[in-house]
Amino acid sequence: MSTPLSHAFAELEAVYRALEDRDAGDCRACGRCCWFESTGHRLFATKLEALYLLEKCGPPPRPFTARRCGYQHGRQCRARQGRVLGCRTYLCDQAGGSPAETHERALREIKVMSLAHGVPIEYRELAEHFRSGAGA
Repeated sequence: MSTPLSHAFAELEAVYRALEDRDAGDCRACGRCCWFESTGHRLFATKLEALYLLEKCGPPPRPFTARRCGYQHGRQCRARQGRVLGCRTYLCDQAGGSPAETHERALREIKVMSLAHGVPIEYRELAEHFRSGAGA
């Protein structure tokens, strides 16, 4: 099904695929990144990413809290297919180096494509996107 954002989502998927091709992170799906309180992690996303996540995975099954992501169930991520850049570049084991440079490069690309498709950047905590209706 084609939506007004289909082209933007396709471009976003290309950025995400490039991250995987560059091996930006070796996710072991341990779920630690979703437990914000214990890791000190704060998950930010652009509006385009929040809209993509909502399109791919639906609304979070539970509210986001200061402790954890709304898509986490036990150790499993229920939004793996549509997860945002911050999830894709988070490394539980920093031994392989920091993904900061890779993250920032991809974020710049996402901001440019957002504007090209008329989507305000609105880079903020992912939970805030859902509290405000994920861009409704």
